[in-house]
Amino acid sequence: MENFLSSFIFMFIAELGDKTQLLALSFATRSKPLYIILAVIISTLLSHILAVGTGHILAITLPDLYSQIIACIFFIFFGIYELFSAFTKNNTTNKATTCSFFSMLIAFFIVEMGDKSQFATMTLSMKYKMPFIVLIGSTLGIVIADALAIYLGSVVGKKVNKKIVRLISCVIFLAFGLSGLFLILN
Repeated sequence: MENFLSSFIFMFIAELGDKTQLLALSFATRSKPLYIILAVIISTLLSHILAVGTGHILAITLPDLYSQIIACIFFIFFGIYELFSAFTKNNTTNKATTCSFFSMLIAFFIVEMGDKSQFATMTLSMKYKMPFIVLIGSTLGIVIADALAIYLGSVVGKKVNKKIVRLISCVIFLAFGLSGLFLILN
């Protein structure tokens, strides 16, 4: 039980303000919350299965520098996408479709790759030597933290112009990506 609680609490706290939560908040302003939470659950499970199953190998073969640079590039990509979307898309509420579900699933999976939660799951799995318990605890921690962001995004999304939300998302994503690259390269 201690292993589960430690994994859950650690991941819940680590996820607050994380890029996955930010991405969930952004998607929640324009998609159905159920599709977003399912994409978070599936992508987190896949990411954490990978972390638990091959954690030691990833820690040896993928230097932190590369995973950080990749994460920054994805932040910048999502920022540019939000900027483009603010001026080219119909900024009314969109209903999630199968295609957008898969887009969200892929986006969450990519953002989780090399993320601190993936490395933390790998570390917790090595520490407790109970991969299944760590997998469940860490996944639930992330899902609950992201569910809060999804709820907030869906409420805000109904009351605020979508163009403004997209522009704010753009600024946040670009700030994370560019500041991350600046810190890495200096």
